[in-house]
Amino acid sequence: MENEKRHQNEYDLVTVGFPMVEIMRKERGVRFDEIGDFIGPYPSADTCIMLDVAARLGTKCCFLGVSADDVYGKVVMDRLRKDGVDVSKVRIVPEKDTTVVFVRYETDGTREYLPTFADTACVSFCEDDIDLEVVKHAKCVHFSGEVILICTDDKRRAAMLKLLHNIDKDTIVSLDPNFTEWNTEVKKWLEPFIARADVLFPSEGEAMKMMDMETDEMACNMLAQQGKIVAYKRGSAGCDIYEGAHKCHADAFQVTEVDPTGCGDSFCAGFLTGLLEGMPLQAAGTLANAAGALQAAKFGPLEGAMYRTEVEDFIDSQRR
Repeated sequence: MENEKRHQNEYDLVTVGFPMVEIMRKERGVRFDEIGDFIGPYPSADTCIMLDVAARLGTKCCFLGVSADDVYGKVVMDRLRKDGVDVSKVRIVPEKDTTVVFVRYETDGTREYLPTFADTACVSFCEDDIDLEVVKHAKCVHFSGEVILICTDDKRRAAMLKLLHNIDKDTIVSLDPNFTEWNTEVKKWLEPFIARADVLFPSEGEAMKMMDMETDEMACNMLAQQGKIVAYKRGSAGCDIYEGAHKCHADAFQVTEVDPTGCGDSFCAGFLTGLLEGMPLQAAGTLANAAGALQAAKFGPLEGAMYRTEVEDFIDSQRR
């Protein structure tokens, strides 16, 4: 009994993923085939960003997955560890590389990516990397569509399904769909995670594709009627939150956008932090919008991640 009490809800938030770094063009409008300066490495990867921001906001977080035993892997792991994420369950893979993504920006802010995925640590991910004790004692388990869609080979797919199928029925499951295209294959991979999710974070255009409906609003309403909380990310228009027959809106915060990388992940972190703390949904949406806005105001993934008092001060300053 004492052991059960000690381990009950040991973590607020658990997710799985693979660290990566981004190396970014210093100036906009410079093509990859042109000579120009890059800056980095910046710690990145969607679930790493989400956990780091959540930890800074005060959520107790644990990261599952694999990381390369190279300098770039250490850049990400050191950042997560410094900000309070438990990375002790991450398996370090020798003789593999960390995924590196080169990023360039057009003058209008649109991004182009040049990733290196060959022979990286994430190919080593397997069922043994899922610590069921961690999963058992989590209040919330978060999934990213991007990570799910990386894990489509038999070995990694089995690991993701092991995680999904061993989540307690009372544990909150959240999903950021985060797909770049929607087709029968993507639908097949994501369907079991969509079905189990209690909280969904679709961006504009995603919900309608997932539900095969004419508009996002119709799709969000349908998902809410299925018993899910839907936090619909609308960028500079804020967010709409659906639960049952109810809908509320949280306004965006106006900042000068420097780099949108990680804004959606930061939004998820803020919303889940608020939800786990028992905030009203609109208040959780406000915290989420603030976390996303602060991320957008800095150059580089995670450079806009702020601690809770800083985020709350930002919210208060915007309300004056």
